Amino acid sequence: MTNSDHVAWVKSQRDPALWHEAAIAVLAYCHDDHGFLPWLLEQPDMDRATAGWLLFWPEGSLYLSGETSHFDFLDNSNEAEMVAMLHSLCARSETKGFARDELGLDQGFEAERQRCLDIVAQDEVANGLTVPHRIISQGFVKPTTVKYAAQDGGIIFVT
Repeated sequence: MTNSDHVAWVKSQRDPALWHEAAIAVLAYCHDDHGFLPWLLEQPDMDRATAGWLLFWPEGSLYLSGETSHFDFLDNSNEAEMVAMLHSLCARSETKGFARDELGLDQGFEAERQRCLDIVAQDEVANGLTVPHRIISQGFVKPTTVKYAAQDGGIIFVT
């Protein structure tokens, strides 16, 4: 996901499962030099699990409570980029929503989902932030079939 031709190819595939792993590759392993995440957030077919991963992996509960300085410790993003991405993600959750909810999400993210719910329930959401109800309101099923996997900023085919 560091090569513009590879990013263009991923975008052209119209495969939410591929986009999911590409989002992981970009956020966890490499910088988003080619604008993949903003593009992804505009795709009607983006799966809710991808939204969940994008919210939970960088500790979205801290973002919801107004804490963002921890984003500077991420190797591949800075605070301003993460805040902008999470702002767009939360807005998308409450406007367009997610037409797809098929991919599932590793159950290890359930604790972070619960922390987000706790922030909302305790009325501790920072002023001006949109609560991503369509992401956090229900749990995620465990993924059953995996076609792709993110690895070191790239995507490998599993099947």
